[in-house]
Amino acid sequence: KVFVDGQMISLRPKEFDLLYFLARNEDIVFSRNDLLEKVWGYSYAGDDRTVDTQVKMIRHALGPYRKFIVTYRGVGYKFEAEK
Repeated sequence: KVFVDGQMISLRPKEFDLLYFLARNEDIVFSRNDLLEKVWGYSYAGDDRTVDTQVKMIRHALGPYRKFIVTYRGVGYKFEAEK
């Protein structure tokens, strides 16, 4: 379960998996291909833009905390909570 300011938010299973993976590996930048392998599994044959779509949906659900998922243009994404 994911809570934002005390309210449970609804995430699809793969959105949850991606958020969980990024949060557990805070401050590590992962390429789209890395995320596809680690979250979707090696056999995933989809487009790497799938990751972008999932990140967009997670950011929307996180509202004011969307900034915790940082984009590294041309590289990938990382989770970076406020210190």
